Amino acid sequence: MTPLGPLEGVALLGAARHLPGPPVDNTEALRLLPGHRDATPERLAFAAAGVERPLGLRARHWVHRPGDALAPWAEASTADLAVAAARAALTDAGLRARDLGLLLATTSTPHRMTSTLSAAVGAVLGTTAPAMDVRTGCAAGLFALQTAATYLQHAAGPVLLVAAETFSKVLPPDHKMALLSLGDGAAALVLGRRDGARLHALALKTDGRLGGLITTDGALPPTESERVRGGYRLSGAPEALAEVLPEKYAEAIDAVLPASSVAPALFVPHQTSRPLIERVAEDAGVPEERTWTAGVGDHANIGSAGWVAALAAARAAGRAAAGTELLVAAVGGGMSWGAARWRC
Repeated sequence: MTPLGPLEGVALLGAARHLPGPPVDNTEALRLLPGHRDATPERLAFAAAGVERPLGLRARHWVHRPGDALAPWAEASTADLAVAAARAALTDAGLRARDLGLLLATTSTPHRMTSTLSAAVGAVLGTTAPAMDVRTGCAAGLFALQTAATYLQHAAGPVLLVAAETFSKVLPPDHKMALLSLGDGAAALVLGRRDGARLHALALKTDGRLGGLITTDGALPPTESERVRGGYRLSGAPEALAEVLPEKYAEAIDAVLPASSVAPALFVPHQTSRPLIERVAEDAGVPEERTWTAGVGDHANIGSAGWVAALAAARAAGRAAAGTELLVAAVGGGMSWGAARWRC
């Protein structure tokens, strides 16, 4: 991997996350499974604890009950979640939508087959800034960060980067780990120029040969036969995916760590499971107290919004103030991966 950078002046001006509805705890999620629907409260509690202890997964948020018939006009869409996060991030930055110079959106679960999520968000916000989508799975936020940072070298900005997912609408309702580990949510960053801020380095890579490890393999436009087959629900090879994730994180992080002699004050990885985050942090030499893991328990894996939501939460907690040295990393389906060293 050949990192991009340094890019001067790339600053975090605002951030926010949006998690829809009340949290769904492990007990509620497990009750959806055929083998747990009639389980006693004691058995469910035991099973729920068996998920939280090793994986750090306590809750997730859903706009749709997995397995139920879809109700597009009655349920929140990916665009709805994105708009909520975007508005909150703009408020945090003290800016209005009409101030934007560029709008970037990321998702793996778009609300429409054609057009773009970014254009729909911009229309609701009330901006005519150029808008574009970035589709690289859970790593898409880093690809969008590169686009935003490059733009900011030539324009004042600001840039709105919004990520949103509604995995609940494509979850296989009989797959235990999918139900427990995936959630819905959105997050947004407002990026602009500020003296002293610096994107030291950002490294990205894609290998489409690994795309089948996590996918929805139904062809588009949708067909009834593919719907019945389950072609529009998540599928893949989770065991093989788990095997390659650590090496992809390591490759990306190794590519950007030397870009700054200052140790990162905070590591903000994609929020997947506690064991994976801890292994990646250990391999990178980042101590536990400098690794953000709160999102795993709060909302589980929310795809491209994962590390963006984690950074927003860290900022709200006072851990990512202006000038903080960050290490950010994510691996996503497609398969794409990346990392960044960033003085925000």
